Amino acid sequence: MNSLRDPVSEQAAYWFALLLDGSESEEDRQKFAEWVAQDPAHPKAFADIERLWSGSSSLDFTSSTHIGRRAMLGGSLAAILLAGCWGAYRYHPLADIRTQTGQRREISIPGQRGRSIVASNSILSFVSDGRMTGVELHQGEAWFEHEGDDGAFFVQAQNGRTLSTGGTFDVAAYDGKVTAIAETNPLIVDIAGGRHTLTEGNAMTYDATGVSRSAHPVDVQSALAWRQGQLIFMGEPLANVATVLERWQSGKIVIMGETLKRRPVTLVVDLDRSRDVVPVLADVLHVDVTRFTDYLTVIRDV
Repeated sequence: MNSLRDPVSEQAAYWFALLLDGSESEEDRQKFAEWVAQDPAHPKAFADIERLWSGSSSLDFTSSTHIGRRAMLGGSLAAILLAGCWGAYRYHPLADIRTQTGQRREISIPGQRGRSIVASNSILSFVSDGRMTGVELHQGEAWFEHEGDDGAFFVQAQNGRTLSTGGTFDVAAYDGKVTAIAETNPLIVDIAGGRHTLTEGNAMTYDATGVSRSAHPVDVQSALAWRQGQLIFMGEPLANVATVLERWQSGKIVIMGETLKRRPVTLVVDLDRSRDVVPVLADVLHVDVTRFTDYLTVIRDV
């Protein structure tokens, strides 16, 4: 692991994280191809980083110094993510609201009395179906305070719709799954031709195929603590903790080993100091943390 702490590996980590995130431009791809062709050590370092991520190297740059997009990403986990949900998230040029990494933003909803707090890395648009106003949540998470005086209000996310007649609730759309939480007052969730009632203090999750987790009680205070600048984890697997942290800070967190991924973590994170969390985990969980610049962090057992 220490052998990867060199300038070439740091460059490889930068490129891997950029391609994995799906935020690269056509110019970035060209520069990446040029970087790969500059030195045989470059594709090797990139393959080392990808091997850490996926457990095996699926990239082979040795046969050619010219790399098109298909050759550059063919068969790798980066290709899968870029072609799937990660890559799709960045295409919403006409969206009304976007938040930056680490940002929380309070907004008003046109045509409604109330407000919304939008989480980090979220994208949403104001919409209407002709009868009522709503929001389309393209990516991320938002909490809503809906007074109901101006009629019902809906949040469209993926292929489902969450309907409120008044109250507070939260909708999160990540990795192809949408979770709705009824904080106060019931919600109606329409998904895959079915209608579901979500009572106060409960949550449910759906995906493209329908309901993936039916209504169940949730610790609302912990689940929505991000509104007050905190993340609260109570016995959560380390893999889940890493996934949530990635939403609030730049870079990727790689956990080596299934056993370590399942290790339970109880932790309260101050979002204003979230970058200090992973080093703390090293001491609490007795693990090794290797940071390749700001773009990639690897956690493994000691």
